[in-house]
Amino acid sequence: ALYFVLFNLHVFEGRARGESHFIESLSLIRIDENIKAQNFALEDLNGNIVHLKDHLGKVVFLNFWTTWCPACRVEMPSMEKLYKEFKNSDFVVLAVDMQEDSETVGKFIKKYQLSFPILLDKDGAVASYYAVNAIPVTYFIDRAGYLYAAAMGARDWASEDALELIKHLLLK
Repeated sequence: ALYFVLFNLHVFEGRARGESHFIESLSLIRIDENIKAQNFALEDLNGNIVHLKDHLGKVVFLNFWTTWCPACRVEMPSMEKLYKEFKNSDFVVLAVDMQEDSETVGKFIKKYQLSFPILLDKDGAVASYYAVNAIPVTYFIDRAGYLYAAAMGARDWASEDALELIKHLLLK
């Protein structure tokens, strides 16, 4: 499954000059194989069930995090900026909190004034499938539902290169 994929990733060597620039500048791992993102169903903070497959045709920013993670706290405001920049396009942020209760997560969301969708991976099964063993981890999923790239650790998602990456994926 995905564990195999993560051990066989290689850094993208560049197909298009612009693409390689933001892949490198954001220190992303380019998943250069046709690997479909595993569908999942998780509850959001309102009790609604969200399926990854419901976002087919959109670019998905899939982030795994927790409220107690210092690096996660650092990148959340830039994720909010990225979300606001592209929320009226075919772009979606799905922030998957790992193994925390909705009350804890809800307080965090209020404190940081976050408006993007938050999902609860109560038993850690989705994070396990996506081979998350340190946080934060972000996957980019293209419109066709394939894994495009991954980021291990926090990033400034409001940076010019991050914005260019999303624009690039939206054009594909």
